[in-house]
Amino acid sequence: MTIKEQAKCILYDHGLLEELGRYGTPHIVGSYRMNMMAWNDLDIDIENENMSLDKLYRLSQFVIDKFHPIWYEAKEEINSEHKTVWFQGFEAFIGNELWNVDLWFFDKDTIKLAEEYCDKIVMQVKKSPELKEQIIRLKKELIAHKLYSFDQYTSIDVYHAVLNQHITDIENFLTDYVRA
Repeated sequence: MTIKEQAKCILYDHGLLEELGRYGTPHIVGSYRMNMMAWNDLDIDIENENMSLDKLYRLSQFVIDKFHPIWYEAKEEINSEHKTVWFQGFEAFIGNELWNVDLWFFDKDTIKLAEEYCDKIVMQVKKSPELKEQIIRLKKELIAHKLYSFDQYTSIDVYHAVLNQHITDIENFLTDYVRA
């Protein structure tokens, strides 16, 4: 079973997408949307401008009961545009594999920007199909070197390196990559 097929099981068979629909309109973004999954990670933005702590607590209970996470975080924060943003993230063993799931509650415009970014990457990759394999391979190499994380290198770094700087391997990435 591919990573994306496993992700579909989490979304549909485990009822995550249905549950998120109770809180707003879920939008699957990131590597899943772009069909470039290199590891067990799901990013979902939920369109909901009426989130509350009570709703966050209810969703937390669902996540805890359904997935039994080994790591879990839920918070309300104010972003740089002074908008309230809600986050829920967890790691859990699902089907004997560790999965990371990030749930963000944003306004419609913020989600639209994320989707447009993903779609732009897909369009660039369609022009040259080998780019998809280069992106996935570079992500996997960074993962193997334990350099692929929120506070080190992210998917955005990989997309920029491969698509704009023509860097396709870990050695050149580590010596030549310049963040945009």
